[in-house]
Order: sequence, then structure tokens, then C-alpha cells
Amino acid sequence: MTSSEPIVPLNEDVPDAISSRSDKGTDGDGDGASFNSFLNFVSSKSDDEKSVAGSDTGSYNSFLRFIQTDAGKEDSIRVVKRTINNRETPPSQPTNKKQLDSRPSFYSANFSEHFFPVHDDTPRKKLSLASRYGAAMARRPATHLLVALVIAIVLSFLGLKFGKFEVAVDNSGWWSRGTTISNRATQELVVGLNRKDLFYGGDDEWVELQTVTQPNWQSEDESEDGEECVRTNPSDPADICDKDQVDNSTLQQVCSGEWYGSREMVKGGEKNLVGLWKTIDAESSNPTRSALEADAMYDLCVAEKNTLEVLQKEDLCYKCSTAGNEEDSCIEPYSLVLMARLFLADNYTASYSSTLGSESFACDDLRTSWTATIQKDFTSMLQNCVAWAIAFSGDDKNATTALVENDVNMCPYSQFLPTVVDELFPTANPPVVRYTSSFYATKSNDETIDQMYSADQNNDFDRSDDDPLSGVYDTTNTAFYDIYSDSIVGRDMSLAVGSAGVTFIAMMIHTKSPFLTLMGLLQILLSFPLAYFVYYFIGGLVFFPFLNFIGIFVVFALGADDVFVAVDKWKNARHELPSGTTEQIAALALPDAAYAMLLTSTTTAVAFFGTALCPVAPIVAFAVFCGLLIIFDYLMNIFLVFPALCLYDTWLLRGSKNPCINFEWCCKRNEDPDSEATTPHVNETDKETIKERISSDDEEIQDDDPDAEERHKELEEEKHALIHRLLDGYYNFIHKFRWYVLGLSLAGSIVCAVIASKLTLPVSSEVSILPDSNNYQKHRVWSQQLLSTMLAKGEGSEVVISWGILPADTGDHLNPDSWTKLVLDDTFNPRTDSAQTYLLGFCDRLFANDFASAVSPDYVCPINAFDQWLKVQSAAETPQVSYAQKCNGASSVPVPSDIFDDCIISWSKSVNETYVLEENNSVKIMQVRTRSNVLFDSPFSDLKEEYDAYEAWLASERETAPAEVNGMFHSSLDFWWYDTNGQMLQTAYGAAAIALACAAVIVFISSRSFILTLFAALSIGYVLVAATACLVGLGWELGFLETETSTDITDLTSP
Repeated sequence: MTSSEPIVPLNEDVPDAISSRSDKGTDGDGDGASFNSFLNFVSSKSDDEKSVAGSDTGSYNSFLRFIQTDAGKEDSIRVVKRTINNRETPPSQPTNKKQLDSRPSFYSANFSEHFFPVHDDTPRKKLSLASRYGAAMARRPATHLLVALVIAIVLSFLGLKFGKFEVAVDNSGWWSRGTTISNRATQELVVGLNRKDLFYGGDDEWVELQTVTQPNWQSEDESEDGEECVRTNPSDPADICDKDQVDNSTLQQVCSGEWYGSREMVKGGEKNLVGLWKTIDAESSNPTRSALEADAMYDLCVAEKNTLEVLQKEDLCYKCSTAGNEEDSCIEPYSLVLMARLFLADNYTASYSSTLGSESFACDDLRTSWTATIQKDFTSMLQNCVAWAIAFSGDDKNATTALVENDVNMCPYSQFLPTVVDELFPTANPPVVRYTSSFYATKSNDETIDQMYSADQNNDFDRSDDDPLSGVYDTTNTAFYDIYSDSIVGRDMSLAVGSAGVTFIAMMIHTKSPFLTLMGLLQILLSFPLAYFVYYFIGGLVFFPFLNFIGIFVVFALGADDVFVAVDKWKNARHELPSGTTEQIAALALPDAAYAMLLTSTTTAVAFFGTALCPVAPIVAFAVFCGLLIIFDYLMNIFLVFPALCLYDTWLLRGSKNPCINFEWCCKRNEDPDSEATTPHVNETDKETIKERISSDDEEIQDDDPDAEERHKELEEEKHALIHRLLDGYYNFIHKFRWYVLGLSLAGSIVCAVIASKLTLPVSSEVSILPDSNNYQKHRVWSQQLLSTMLAKGEGSEVVISWGILPADTGDHLNPDSWTKLVLDDTFNPRTDSAQTYLLGFCDRLFANDFASAVSPDYVCPINAFDQWLKVQSAAETPQVSYAQKCNGASSVPVPSDIFDDCIISWSKSVNETYVLEENNSVKIMQVRTRSNVLFDSPFSDLKEEYDAYEAWLASERETAPAEVNGMFHSSLDFWWYDTNGQMLQTAYGAAAIALACAAVIVFISSRSFILTLFAALSIGYVLVAATACLVGLGWELGFLETETSTDITDLTSP
């Protein structure tokens, strides 16, 4: 319709019915003046002015047509009465319950202000921008819905298709980046990982490291088939991996017996199958059972035999030919059983190759021969081997490197690794082995790994029973753990589907509309790919860790809540204004709902974005992604759910009883007091005229009992929905005992805060996402009990003090695959006499401190070793050629600056001192090694104290050092781990503070009450400390996932 359309005349009985109100009053307690003013307002307007909602004459005609219907007569009188009562309510604040009940509701008051001002001289209040948008949306809801849906689907497709979307378990990146400590460790690690290339290679190696961003340091350099690739010249594209060459080299090593006890046996890149075994009482404080017992040795022998048969049958192992066997067979695993057979055969001093592919002692014979005396002698021999391994583990700080034979070596095995005993074996009395292992020489290609994983899943590998041993299997690089974890992520997708199902049921029950429920699910589901679109293409984040997957559950929870808010706001508006048009309801309900959701979404999104302050890439990625999820969930609610509500309301006004739109009509009682809350009464057949309805209302109000109307209201209150009654009862209880509840809450907060303060930091950088009952998680845990693992950690961490490099991390800090370049310190110049003198005395001053010691008894710092070499060579009758040609007779440090580089480089090459590195015949990097007093898993406070001690001492040294050598710094992986823990701890505190501050601001803005703001902040704080206390009670640590849990709690409890 247009404004030129003629005005529809009123039905004759409408003016008469309304006019009769001027004699009887509007609601039984006033005159008809205000009611007549409404008639005057309607009848006095010109054609261009007659409008109900600020629209054209067509809208006015629609209103007139509606009020002349039977349903319209009833609802028109109701809204007019409510409007008049609301407008005539005194503006003073209510002083009692009756006055409070008589105040106009939010929607009825706004309806009057914007659409039906009672008095002629009262102008209609101008609609806000949000209200006008809501009205425009209601005029063309289908268009708004389809446009929003098409745009969302297109962007989602682009994001998932071209954004390389992939959810996978990846332990990479769980280290801090961009901090001072991490930058120091990064540069030292670049040098350490490329030390041999820098020392033995040419200038090209230096150029590549300084110009090309290096890949993730936590990844092995592997070929596409999963085989480790050893490239002669990594900068040469033609230098590719030769899988056959790798296989032949490994096969030769395996069949020669050199594989036993070698680095290749335990190296992660080889992916050898590893069985770990635990005695039945291993976790006891006083274990009595040992893997060295005859029964345990027999069980272990049988399990290894059965497992070898599976590997042999499926061709999963390296096979060797042996005498007496017609076909090649798998070699025995490196374990206690192998050593026991060698011990019984008295040929352990010979090559391991003598046992390949054959059982010198069958399992039954082994058990029979394993007498108490044999066990005692074997145990004694094993103790000698372990003592030797411990004594020499500090030489290269790598317990997985085979020991070099030595004349004083009391261990009869030429290649012994302490992988067969646990860390308590050396000190146990009596000596018992609680944990041990079996290393199998298996192939390492992806197909073999998949087949071995399938065999393990099918229980083909023998795990023995629980008495006396139980076993679990994985590979040296925990491939089974990763495969299973990846599959769990896929299974968690089914949990997400289950979450969607629960959300669907909840929304269906609440909305009683399949249509609205579908739109709500679309809102939630589309927010995920839309968030990823911005995350990848606009945010530039390419790293998508498995942690982001948790966002699915977050958005389902918050998205459903937003749907409930939108639907409730709409139904409340319709309940208050049953005669309002869809356009009018949208103009009032949309701003109200949008504002309410904006407050909650803002606090939650800010809390998530606040977590992005953490310099750990997966946590930043998770925080940013979840923050984007919250934003797009809010936007989708506005652009999808509200147009759907407009369509829903329009269809109901037209009398639709399609169960896909609303099924409440088919299951409600005939007289449902809540029916007005959902469905307008347009099609109800009420034969009363407006005049008759007014008369009946007056008769009720003029009842002899003056409290009849009040009793009527009380009866209506008793018919409220169950949820209202429950909430009223809850409120009454809390209000009655409010002081007791407050006291208990404060006491609970204090207790929980004390318990929460005991939350400890993790001792491992590995992210554990599987339960302790899982076999692959057991494998991880049990492997930490082996002596080899303990020795690998070292007796105190090794700290490296470096000159010639600058603390820097030039890669993308949010992408673990983009690491850094080598950054040199151009100010480093060790050639001057003052610099050489300072460096010569540096180690003596360093090792004089309690916090530092030499990495081994015979360790000498490079510059000091160089000085000793000069003294020896200068006094020798026939010095080395390298000295004679390069050092010009220098007898000690300092040497003349013009020959310093040539002389020290010549010395370093002659003795393979890789901690002095040169480029273009100029010393570029010099490093000193020292050992601290803390371990990798030392308490956080001990690590901090140790780091601060080094830092304070070096700071004082820098003040006295010559300018050309005062840029040194210390670094260690242990200190990097300390920094990562510290950053996580700060993130947990910082995110909680940001969330609380934001929530407090939002609560104060919305409530304008300091008291309410204070109690809201206290409530959020209580929930946070209570949840943290529960984590402590469950034995959790403040690891990566726990940090996110605490952040999520703060985020989701924000109002």
C-alpha cells in the first residue's frame, strides 16, 4: 500500500463501543478523557499524518482492518487500556508492591512512546538506528535472511576450501617465543643444531642460516615416505633423499649387530617399535617383584617371541640371514632377555651378531637355567654396566649414545644402554628392576607404522598379563600416540555432533519451533567457518592447533544462549503487545536483545582476546579463534535468527498451524495462561463485541469486593510456568538466608583460594591429551621411569654462554614451522689483547660460583684449551704443522691480533673444537659450556633462582668486560621451559584480571550500581578459585590445557 490509498472507514460498532468508555472510565478508576484523546488522535489526523508506527497510510489501514476483527476488538481494547494506564502512572518511584506492579513494562512503555502517545501534545519518540533496522528487517525478513545466509555460506566455503583447514594433534609450538629468554635459547639452538655444518661446511652454510628462515626445530627432517633423510648438501635442490640407500644402510647396520646399543636404535626418527614393561608392584613404595626374576624373564621372553612372529609375518622388521635358517628372520629385540641369553652363553664379549635371528636359549630353557645364583650374578653384572653408563653419561650429556670401550670398563657389553632398567635401580636395595624395555629393529616407513599400529589395536602384540609383568607398545617417536590422538580428534567430532544434538533438543523445547531451532543451529555452525575465514585470510594465522577444536563446544554453549535470549526477548515483547505488528515488535525487541547479547558477548570475547597476550603460539591461536567465534556467533544471531523471528511472527499472525513453524498449539491446554506469550490471538473465535467485552470488564471491576482485581492478579500469578515458580522459590530462600549464604560463600572463597594456590606447574613440555588409563599414555609415563630418560635429562642442566650471536627470533611467532634465521653480533671481536685476556679469565671466575660447574671433570673452556695448546706447541721440538704455519711462534694468550683468527681456527680444526666457529677465516661465534644445579623438572622457584643467579653474575661481568666482548648471554632449554611456564602463569593471572575488569565495567555500565558490580566480580572470582581448587583436587597441573581451562572459566562466567 501507498500513502495515496484511501482511509478505510471504521466499523460502526467500533466508535460506539469506544465512545461508551467515556462514560464508564477506562479501567474502572478514571474518566474517559484519556481514552477519547486516543480517538481524537486517530480521527484528527490528515491523510498524510495518519500512521500507527511512523509508516504510510497503508500501515494505518492495516491497523484499522485488524481492530475491526473479532480478535482485533479484544486485543485493541487490551492494548489501549494498558497504554492509557501506563501513560497515566505517576512518575514518582514506587513505594510499595502495589505501586511496583502498576508500573508500565519496558515494552508497553516504549510502545506508547514510539507509536501511541496518549496526549495530543506528546510527540512520538524517534526510533533508534537499531529499532529502524529492526523495522526494516521485519518488512523484508526473507530477503535479509537469504542474503545473510548466502554471504555466510560463500565465505565459509572459501575459508575451508582455500584456507588449508586441518585439525590435527601437534605438540609443536608449545614453547614461548619473542621473550628475552626464548630469543636467547632460539639463537643458541640454531647454532647447536647446525654446529657440524657450520664447523665442517663452507661459507654457503653460513649464508643459508643468515638468509633463510629455518623450519620447526622440533620436527625431524623426513622424506615423504617417513624415512629420515640425510642430505649431503641441504642447500642443493638436487640433493634428494634416497629411500633405498637409507634402507640398505640400516639393514647393514642391523645385520652386523652394530644396531644394538646404537643411537639409531633409540632415535626418534627411526620409529622403532618399543615395548615397555612394568612389574605388578612397580608403583609401590617398597616393591618386591623384579623383572629379573625367572618368571618375569620367561614372560618377557614369550611376549617378545610372539611379537617377533607378528613382525616377521607382516614383514615389518629388518630381516637378516643366519646360519641354520633357510629364510631371513627378524633379529631379537634389545632387552634383558637378549642380555640374559648372552650371559648364559658366556659370549657377551663377542659381537651381538652371534645372536641374530636365533634363540641361543629357548624361553623354557631360559627359565630353567635362571637359578637364584645366575640371577644374582647377572644382577651384579648389570649394576656394573649401569654404574659405567652413569659415570660417562655426562661426557656428552646424551645417555642414548653408546659408550666407547675403555680398559677400565667393568661392563662386559661393548654397547650398553641403560634402557633396560629404571632410574631407581642403581640405588635400590635389594636391586630390583621395576620398569624395562624391548627395542625392535622395525622399518620406519609410513605404511609399516600404520600396519604396526593396526596390529597393536588388534592386540596382536603380546602384552603378557599383569603378573608379574604387563606391557604396552609404541614407537621411539610415539607414532602410535599421535595416530591415536588424531583419531580421537575425529571421534571428538562425534562429540561435537552430540553437543549439537543436545543443543537442538534444548532449543526445540524452549522455542517450540523447528524452524527457529534450525536457524539457531545454522547460526552456531556457520560461526565456525566464518571465524576461520577471518582467522586465516585477515588475521594471517596459518597454525591451527588441536586446541582450537575446543572452540566448537564453546560456540555451541554460547550460541544456544544467544538464541534463547533473542527468542525470549521477542516473546516477551509479543506477550506485552499482543496487538502490535511484526514491524513494531521487531523495532522494540531487536535493540533490547542485541544490547543484552552485546554485553555478554563483549565480556567473553575480551576475556578470550586477553589470553592472546601469552607468547605461546597454540594458546594465542586458541584465544584469537574463540574470540572470533564469539563475535561471529553474535553477528549471525542478528542477521539470521532475527529475520527468522520476523518470519515466524508473521506466519503466526496469519494463523499458520504448520508444526514446522510452531507446534505449541497442538499440545497446549485449552486455557493456557501463557499462550499469549507465544502466539497472537488473531484467529481465535471470540463472539464478544468490544462493547460486550468492556461491559464484562466493568462488571468484574465493580464487584462488591474492593479487592477482587487484586485477587484476580494473585490467581494469575499462581498460574505462572513451573520455571517461574522454581525461580521465585529459589529467590525467596536466598533472600531469607542471604547473610548466611554470603558468609558461607566468603568462607568457601577463602578455602578454595588457599587450595588453588597449591596448583603446580608441569615438569614436561609434552601435551598429554589422553587419560592415564590409555596404553599409549602409559607408554609415555613409563618411559619417563627408565634410567636412560633420567640420564638424558642430565644431572643438572647444561647452560651455554655465547659470544657472537644476538638474542633474536626472526620467524613468525604464531607459526611453529617458521622458526628463525641466524643473527650474528657484528660487535663481537675477540682479536684485541684486552678481549683475549678477559676471555682467558672468564671460566675461572664463572666456575668459582656455586651455581656453575664444569660439564665434566676434564672440561676446559675453548680459550683456555687454546692457551694450553700454545704453551705445549711453543715448547715442543717438533710442533704441529697447524701451529707452525698459523701461530708464528705465539706461546700463550693473548696472541697478536693479526694472527689470532688464523691461529685459533687452526687449533680448533686440529682438535675438532666445534664451540669455536669461523666464517671467511674470522671467528664469529665462541661458546662456553657449564652445568647448573637444577634439572629440567625442578620446581619453578628453583629454576627462577638459578636463572636469576646467572643473569645477575653476567650483568656484572658485562660492566667490566671490554666493549668488543660484552655481548655474551646464557641460555638453556631448561631456562626456556622455565620461561614458558612463567608466561603461562602470567597469562592465567592476566587473562583473569582482564576478564574481571571488563566484566566489572560492563556490569557497571548496564546496572549503574557499584554494589552489583562488586558482587558480580566476587562471584566470578569465586567460580574461578573454586574450579581451580577442583583441578588441584584432581591432581592436575597448570599446564597448557589447564591454563586454557582457567581462562575459559573466567570467560564463560563473565556476565
